[in-house]
Amino acid sequence: MKVVVNVVDVAADLRAGLVRALGPLDRATMRHGIADPHALQQIREESGQRLARHPSEADQSRLLGIRGVVLRVLGDFDGAEVDAAAAVKYAEAVGADMLLAPARARLGQVLRVQGRYEEADQLFALAEAGELPRTLTGAVRAYAGLSCLAQGRVTEALIHIQRATEYNPHAFVMQIAEVALDLAEERAAKAGFGLPPRGWAERAGHPAPERFQDQQTGRYGYLGPDGRPVIQAAFSQAGDFRGGVAAVCQADWGAIDRTGTVVVPMLYNSLDTTTVDGRTVTGFVGGVAVAGQRGRLGVVHRSGRIIAAPRYQQVQVHPAGFLVSVDGYSWGTLGLDGAEQVPMRVDRAEAVRTLDAAVSIDDGPL
Repeated sequence: MKVVVNVVDVAADLRAGLVRALGPLDRATMRHGIADPHALQQIREESGQRLARHPSEADQSRLLGIRGVVLRVLGDFDGAEVDAAAAVKYAEAVGADMLLAPARARLGQVLRVQGRYEEADQLFALAEAGELPRTLTGAVRAYAGLSCLAQGRVTEALIHIQRATEYNPHAFVMQIAEVALDLAEERAAKAGFGLPPRGWAERAGHPAPERFQDQQTGRYGYLGPDGRPVIQAAFSQAGDFRGGVAAVCQADWGAIDRTGTVVVPMLYNSLDTTTVDGRTVTGFVGGVAVAGQRGRLGVVHRSGRIIAAPRYQQVQVHPAGFLVSVDGYSWGTLGLDGAEQVPMRVDRAEAVRTLDAAVSIDDGPL
């Protein structure tokens, strides 16, 4: 039996229109030109109209992100920053990496063109994190390279540009890379290659404490960037920070944020998240975790909100939703909001195909 799932990305056609409306990257300003100003204005207006019709957090994030790009290109940096920051907040509420990454990169772009490079670099670094397709990561790295060039960090810029061309061969990204390489050669000849390249944690502003085990008690806590405990070793088991939260266990499993505050109550027998591609992660993937309770599995959001109550024998996380089964033989799918999309009466391969078909990759323009 073939099941078709209709999951519409309400901004996909607007992104395609942006590709056509934007001109090539300008060498002098490191900003995109405008190929079709009328089309840009139409995209801006249509984004606003759709925002009124599509109230979901995911849709709001996508549409605000697109309108923010248009405002930035038109030179309205204040308006662009408001829209891009709101897009990040909506994406954070959903928690999905595929929403967070482009939203963060677009806000980083607004800050980059204003010369606020430290803030921009942090957002670009955070936009690289998570379960992402290579093309999206490549687009992010291209713009991170431009930010480094503007600061004279030529070696670091070249690393970004190399990754961008490896991950995303789209003509839009390759033109950015071509301009960036020319600028890198010119700037290296004049002023050298700049400071040594930074690692990801430094670029991202050391966003997450590092897990450690107390040798005397055997319990786990977390260290800050200076190597000192910022969350005391109080947990019998613990996972790494992912998406701003870490799964921890005392008698039962829950999750804490970077300050050590419990954000997911300690109510679960397990928080071991299996992905469709076969990996198992202790904790959160894309802002959610598979939560075990009384022999059944469900899905919990990093905020503590229950997305799917524990009633399944198997749950696997996919970028477009969740693969679920109560018997291991018949499978169905849930959307990212936990709503049933495909009833549990197809085989696993068919259920995976429906989720694969629902994935919309937002890899530009950022």
